Amino acid sequence: MDKNWHTHNVSLAGDELDHLHREWLLTNGTGAYAMGTLPGINGRRYHGLFVPTTHPPVGRIVAVNQMFENLMLTSQVGTRSVVFSSCNFQQEDGSFSPNPQGHAMLRRFDRGLTVSWVYMFDHIQLIRELELHQNVQAATLRYTVAGLAPDESAKLNLHPMMTMRDFHALCAKVDAFDVQGHADTAVVSRDGNSIQFSCDGSTFTTKCEWWYGIGYPMDAERGQGCKEDYFLPGHFTVDIEPGKVNTFELKMSLGMFPELKADRGKHLKPMRKKLKESVGKDAALLAMAADDFVVDRTVGERSLKTILAGYPWFADWGRDTFIALPGLLLCTGRYDAARDTLAAFASVIKDGLVPNRFDDYSSDESSAHYNSVDAALWFIQAAHAYMDATEDTDSWNDWLCDAVKSIIEGYIKGAGSDVRMAGDGMIYAGNERTQLTWMDAKCNDVIFTPRQGKAVEINALWYCGLAQTAERLKNTDKQAANHYTKLTQRIKRAYVKTFWDEDRDALRDHVWLTDAGNEEHADRAVRPNQIFAVSLPYSPLPQVRQKKVLAEVRDKLLTRYGLRTLPENDPHYHPQYTGEQFHRDKAYHQGTIWPWLMGPYAEAVLRVGKFSDEAKAEAMQAVAPLLNFLKEKGIGQLHEIHEAQPPHRPVGCMAQAWSVAELVRVMSLIGQK
Repeated sequence: MDKNWHTHNVSLAGDELDHLHREWLLTNGTGAYAMGTLPGINGRRYHGLFVPTTHPPVGRIVAVNQMFENLMLTSQVGTRSVVFSSCNFQQEDGSFSPNPQGHAMLRRFDRGLTVSWVYMFDHIQLIRELELHQNVQAATLRYTVAGLAPDESAKLNLHPMMTMRDFHALCAKVDAFDVQGHADTAVVSRDGNSIQFSCDGSTFTTKCEWWYGIGYPMDAERGQGCKEDYFLPGHFTVDIEPGKVNTFELKMSLGMFPELKADRGKHLKPMRKKLKESVGKDAALLAMAADDFVVDRTVGERSLKTILAGYPWFADWGRDTFIALPGLLLCTGRYDAARDTLAAFASVIKDGLVPNRFDDYSSDESSAHYNSVDAALWFIQAAHAYMDATEDTDSWNDWLCDAVKSIIEGYIKGAGSDVRMAGDGMIYAGNERTQLTWMDAKCNDVIFTPRQGKAVEINALWYCGLAQTAERLKNTDKQAANHYTKLTQRIKRAYVKTFWDEDRDALRDHVWLTDAGNEEHADRAVRPNQIFAVSLPYSPLPQVRQKKVLAEVRDKLLTRYGLRTLPENDPHYHPQYTGEQFHRDKAYHQGTIWPWLMGPYAEAVLRVGKFSDEAKAEAMQAVAPLLNFLKEKGIGQLHEIHEAQPPHRPVGCMAQAWSVAELVRVMSLIGQK
């Protein structure tokens, strides 16, 4: 393991099963990943040693779930089998227990650019190290075995445990696997995909077997199917010599093993250097976390960049991408990738709307979905952040300015059927059957946080985007600049009138019209969305009211891992996030904590405090628990959400782009000279 990038060393001797909830992640810039738990026991269907993409960055299949490792040790007392692997099996009472007991020999887990496990059996040490190769669909397992006595001999048998199924699915025993083994190689095929294995110095023996009823407790807790069957195509056998350190590699790839040209350490080095200017000693850890989400996407015939919203189950979402872009790409100095990401989405703007997401099974623009009012507004924010960081006037003049103006003009004229500008200049979006803001949970046709009408953060974004664009165009397109400036003046007059709640001395969440269209109703729930009226570079609120908004959010929603989506005294508050999808979606924005919201909260602290030393100290105090989580419990990543009630259990995606991005961005703001 490269010591320059070593981030985590976790002792596991004696308490291995206490770490079953802690997950690790490796990525390689294509959407492929490897993921599992610290004890090496898969806890959900998405876990696997090798999860390649068939249509990067999507079309992911769980190719190699685990490796069953069996050491046949021969000494003067005979031959015995030592198994270093473990799988979960569900018991009759619904609980899960691991078998075999390989985890009992586990002593340490390490994470850096690779992950590794150190096992001890008496005097024999086995180290398993996994590397996911950069920019290709390939991985390598490296083994080190040492400690055999002079009078001992051993053979290590490596059995790939496979499903080769869609990463959302589960596998029951099927006859669709084909195995072709020869010497030290094997090719296993299913449903048009082939995984090639090779292990120099080994012998492959074809012996097709099935393990039944592998259990996934994390899926069970989410109310999902939690059992599947693993296919074992055979095993590679390697001779282990006494009195020496034995090392060998098992390579695996989707199709033929590719030429390895990219080195992730070299790839990350300039990002670490850039971040070190503002975040100091945590630069390597943050660079690695940020890079996990940045992947290639082909648009037309162009290979561009995009940002995956989260691992394991999200693809690239427009809203998430542009919220995350400043932290993941600009703060790390990846300006070309930022430009390419903007270009990828600019090419598919439609009627002023930016796609909310692409689906999981197609890599072209036909897979775009336009069900979002704020993705385009966040695109404008990201575009101006990119221009502030790079002053790339060529891109601005060639295409980026046109993209920004097309969004603005689309919203003014009416973007699609559900987004329009009202007479007061503010944006009115959606109806009782749609969910177009980031609070978009819906299950069985039930919308849990209906926010149709004028939403407080949507109009803060609209106001800010117009003001930023007017400022940037004032010397090159005075007509457009004047038009946008007049619009901001109209919006500013209407914003306080529409959203200010005199009883609470804070902002309402959203305002909508009755079916008759002549009477406004207001949602007076205390929600975190109001913080954007303070955190954005241009605010429609006077400063005295900005301070009041910040105070309410601090007093009623702030936790150590982010902002709650409702306060504890709200009748719709949900303390836990668990159970079947309907129950989880109901809690998703009804109290559940979102780490990404710590970014706008901390920026609001900085802006209200005019970036004073005191404001920087308060902002750093707010984000410090997230940084500590990244360093410790999170094994280099931040979760999508945390439960509302202490101890604020991390749930949802184990790695979320905007959670990491906002931590990086705020720390960079605080660290600016």
